[in-house]
Amino acid sequence: MKAIPNTFFLMLITALFACNSLLAGVSDDRNKPGDDKKAKAKRTDTTTASITTLIENEEDSPDTTLILFPSNDLYASWDTNTVHPYHFADCFRQDSVSICLTDIGQNFVMPFKGLITSQFGWRRYRPHYGTDIDLEIGDTVVSAFDGMVRIAKSHVQGYGNVVIIRHDNGLETVYAHLSKLLVDPGQKVKAGELLGLGGNTGRSYGAHLHFEIRYLGQALDTEDFIDFANGNLKSYEFTLRKTDVETKYDLRALHHRHRRDVGAISYVKTKNGTTYKVYRVRQGDNLGRIAQRCHTTVKALCKKNGIKPTKVLQVGQKIKV
Repeated sequence: MKAIPNTFFLMLITALFACNSLLAGVSDDRNKPGDDKKAKAKRTDTTTASITTLIENEEDSPDTTLILFPSNDLYASWDTNTVHPYHFADCFRQDSVSICLTDIGQNFVMPFKGLITSQFGWRRYRPHYGTDIDLEIGDTVVSAFDGMVRIAKSHVQGYGNVVIIRHDNGLETVYAHLSKLLVDPGQKVKAGELLGLGGNTGRSYGAHLHFEIRYLGQALDTEDFIDFANGNLKSYEFTLRKTDVETKYDLRALHHRHRRDVGAISYVKTKNGTTYKVYRVRQGDNLGRIAQRCHTTVKALCKKNGIKPTKVLQVGQKIKV
């Protein structure tokens, strides 16, 4: 038997040492502290991490769904179930805001042309947040401004069958006591578009349209916006002040302010079919008080009646307002 050269043994020993070192390296790598099967699975499976990242990013990103609805910058929700879900005092932080009633390409249309039977204010020891317009059951009721239907519900307590529309100018209009609803929530409507038929549903004693204008849930006096006798807007822009809300519009906070002058206001119809509003002077009245009650100015009263600001009024005298 031939002797094996020493160089062969040296090569064999070197190879064995190299294999041991390689195996040791693999073993050490697998047994590092904290490196268990779950950690390994987490390193190798990138799908779950990607989905989690997407979800986290989705939660951080702003909700863009409200952009589809009018006045999304003012209202934080689009509620098709609750009639008035907003709290004005929490939402209205500034001292005043200018509301553009109609913009370029937009119109205003009277919801229904009829005589006013009840005004904004206290009535029968209960706050009345709208203006009642006389009509017959089945008369057509239309949208006052362009907008989107938020509420179209039947048998709502007090309102009966009601439609509420939100408009681009931030206002919401309410049309109540309808006999039939002809629109659905989410439907876009133009000023003058049919909403429903007049009726006597809900808390109503005779057919009429209960019409409201609200801003961030706060009911406003529609007669501050609309000249009902002529069927036009009084102005294309309206400034709402926080002091106005505190002194005129927040009826529950002004429980003592029962509107005693309601009976003093009436409408006169001329031969050509037009109507105008008159105020019957009461004890202690002057032009300044009448102007304040009727939401106008002494200058406007003098112009309509052809009198001077110093005019002494007589009890029972009729003043055009």
